Amino acid sequence: MARVAVKFAYDGTRFMGSQRQPGERTAESELLRALVKIGAISSADEYRFRVASRTDRGVSALGNVFAVDTDFRPQELLAALNASCDDVFCYALARAPKNFSPRRAQGRWYRYHLPYRGQDLDMMIEGAKEFEGEHEFRQFCKPDGKVTLRTLESVTIRREGELIVIDIRAREFLRNMVRRIVSALDQLGQGRVTVDEVRSALHGQGRSMGLAEAEGLFLMDIDLGLDWSYPPTGRMTSVVSEQTHQARVHLRFEESLQEKCRLALKSQGHVI
Repeated sequence: MARVAVKFAYDGTRFMGSQRQPGERTAESELLRALVKIGAISSADEYRFRVASRTDRGVSALGNVFAVDTDFRPQELLAALNASCDDVFCYALARAPKNFSPRRAQGRWYRYHLPYRGQDLDMMIEGAKEFEGEHEFRQFCKPDGKVTLRTLESVTIRREGELIVIDIRAREFLRNMVRRIVSALDQLGQGRVTVDEVRSALHGQGRSMGLAEAEGLFLMDIDLGLDWSYPPTGRMTSVVSEQTHQARVHLRFEESLQEKCRLALKSQGHVI
């Protein structure tokens, strides 16, 4: 029996988070259902099914990873999973050591897509530098008893059209940590908090600065030191193409609805 690791992606708005929960549809439960269905495993515990990172409801992933012990033919595993999974897409495979745990990552990369509302980007970029390095993140997490002194490798910010893209990299994160950092940077850009207040919070003082919406957060990738292979996954390509089309149709609907509302207001003499 071999231990294998699989990279997978999912739209977080379609699940109640990634972690298994009784009676709820999650990314983990969907993967387990598919693994059992194709005969790769018979139970999570016996075959040491583990997922690298847990994500909250609404948070999406492009590069989460699970590991499992299985006798299933590696060259056919991804295709079999993609044929059996709904809303989870498996796209890379690696052989892993017998004692491998995906929880022990060398690095994690999160990206947040924040709507641009006139924020001062220069101020946000200045504030982002305050988070880099080792700090006390007590005010930037959901307390769960874990050590809150953590190190961030980098926090970078750029604008792409109507979005502000925030990339945050570290070996590990506390719960809600990324979303709380994003909220602080957003408020900094809007002039609601100062850099001094951010510095104070990074010493465990002051106040929490809110929590950004889950839907803007993506787990981009996890560095586990493995040698990944990316075999063709035709079904995944077709599904992604279909979802892209649906997203464009939905956006067109919203744009048309906004235009119709503007025309209706204009016809009634309103200044828009």
